[in-house]
Amino acid sequence: MKILMTPEDIVKRCLWHRYKKFVLSDKKKNEIIKIIEKNELISLSEEDAYVIGLLKVIVTDNLVHRLRLEIENVVKERTTVNKERVIINRNSVLNEILEFKTRFPIEYKTDKFYQIHIDEMKEYADKIYKEVSELEYVEILFKDKLIKFVYSKHVNKIIKFK
Repeated sequence: MKILMTPEDIVKRCLWHRYKKFVLSDKKKNEIIKIIEKNELISLSEEDAYVIGLLKVIVTDNLVHRLRLEIENVVKERTTVNKERVIINRNSVLNEILEFKTRFPIEYKTDKFYQIHIDEMKEYADKIYKEVSELEYVEILFKDKLIKFVYSKHVNKIIKFK
């Protein structure tokens, strides 16, 4: 099965980072920019669609909600229990926030309506990044390195009520 999409379709599904990493890995930066700017139909194989996560994504322009879902997913997958504390590596959460903002390449030009949603998401991402980085943390020694962990419940409170 072949799936026909434009780069814009991939960006609007917040999958550009995976598409670039797994499908365009052999392309140079200027070639990738041309792909974005031309916005022509691309044929994706079923395997590529599976790898980039296309088969499990629902299209929405509520990017703040998408960011919340991504952070929730990171918290669910990477939370650990240490001495009866439910914690997560602070950098895992912070990196996810930063990475989500890169899913919309600078070269990508969209309509005003969608750009408002992108700007709103970036503003929200900056806000929660600051709040997570200011959370009380626990340092745990792991392989001769001190790693900062935050309580998972505090991260969940930040993303659910702001």
